[in-house]
Amino acid sequence: MQHCTSVIFCLELSYNCTMSLVRLSPQVQRIQTNSPYIDIYTNALTSPLRSRPTKQHAALTLSHAHPKPKRWENAGGWGARHMNDRAPFNLWDKKNRKFRMPKGDELRWLRDNFGDGQFGMSGWYLWIEAANPPQPIPLTVGCMPVMFIGMGEEHSEPMPQCPYPNPRVRDPCPALQWPVMTFPTKEQNIALLTALQSIANVREIIYMPHWTIVELEYGDGRNYEPKSLPGTVAGRTTLYHHAEAPFYKSMKNWTRARRVDPAQYPSANFGPMPQDGQNYLRKSSHLSPGCRLECGYGIPGSQTEGINAATSAGVKLRRFDGQDVLTVSYHGFLISQEVYHPFADEDKIGDIIDATPELDIALVKLTPTSSEKFTNTCYFQAETPRVLLEGSEIKQGSWSEVDGMSSGLVSLLTYGRRYLKPKRPAGHPEIDFREWRAYSVDAIFGAVNNTICDGMRGAPIVQCETGGVGGFFHPSDGLNCFAAHLDDLVAEGWQLA
Repeated sequence: MQHCTSVIFCLELSYNCTMSLVRLSPQVQRIQTNSPYIDIYTNALTSPLRSRPTKQHAALTLSHAHPKPKRWENAGGWGARHMNDRAPFNLWDKKNRKFRMPKGDELRWLRDNFGDGQFGMSGWYLWIEAANPPQPIPLTVGCMPVMFIGMGEEHSEPMPQCPYPNPRVRDPCPALQWPVMTFPTKEQNIALLTALQSIANVREIIYMPHWTIVELEYGDGRNYEPKSLPGTVAGRTTLYHHAEAPFYKSMKNWTRARRVDPAQYPSANFGPMPQDGQNYLRKSSHLSPGCRLECGYGIPGSQTEGINAATSAGVKLRRFDGQDVLTVSYHGFLISQEVYHPFADEDKIGDIIDATPELDIALVKLTPTSSEKFTNTCYFQAETPRVLLEGSEIKQGSWSEVDGMSSGLVSLLTYGRRYLKPKRPAGHPEIDFREWRAYSVDAIFGAVNNTICDGMRGAPIVQCETGGVGGFFHPSDGLNCFAAHLDDLVAEGWQLA
């Protein structure tokens, strides 16, 4: 009898799980087809999307209820191949850990398939000019990340312009080394910052695939002469940024931002950007990551009266003591601690009980009904969340997915890592390097703009290869996402419920 019960549960879970794979607001996913320079769907031989389930799925086991399209091969690091990548070659040199330029027949294949526009490569991605981008867009070509740009557009990686680096100045830590196109360990980062401590006042460090960017504290009274700082640190080319505004403020490529903004294309005819306003508590069997949430309205008489904010649901966590919570974006609930789905005049699902502002994470105690109905086993079109990751488990070059209530399915590529000094009140001692905040720098491969990204806040970033949750979506400039590492949550005993 127990065996029979478990089978029924499995079938019921299978059916319920598949029922939310397709959003009840299909216009949200259609956003992703309206920016031709990032449209991976139109004319695809195999759709990247899972299809809407039918009643017959109730008779299938969980493993066969919704066969997933294979969107990626080897998505856990550099050298991944996207499903639309038909190139008969591989540009990733696994032995030497670097990408190579295409040559000979490979160049001819590029011309035959993408036209006569110019192309070039940074150390970690290919760019291709196209007056009429291919349909569908591949996110890699020959296993190398690719960005399609307009004819004649300038395209280069943002780099600091400070005149401080000098390759003739001695490397302060020449024995400190790690493999190329990988991230340093936490201990290696501490060793590097310690080596710089006597010659520069560092407020942030960013590890890019081929160089390191050191942000210097601004307004501390220290001055640096041109060519006075080492141009090589730990064997890596090192550049410096010294300004009041952080370097990431200059990372946005405005031309690229317009290319991927669906609002720039009249054929989209969206008007205001659509959001998934469906009530999954009432119309579906469960709530899941990526559902629309709103905070309560500001109190009467306050500056926020009648104002609220909308973001995307995170994941349900369980601590070692049995407590369950839902993660949400802290910055989406500054006005009110009350959490509603999908609108503030519909169902209240819980209240904020704890928050970590620097991580942009708040924890919600769900109502009994909402807690019972919330499941991590489905995440619309994105990879299913399976485990919380610590920062050390996130590899450079790995691909992840987000499915926010304002975006539909969007892909992310982790290419950088930031360590940021926490702000301290004047007169307080400096925080140990070990306590600096760590963030992944993810390139967004999807049709997005600032409005869409705001609605994606709080949605889990799930690795395609492992189902690991590496962070929660936090927009920076519409082209990059800075996701705080979750080591503190893991250390506190939280895991996926």
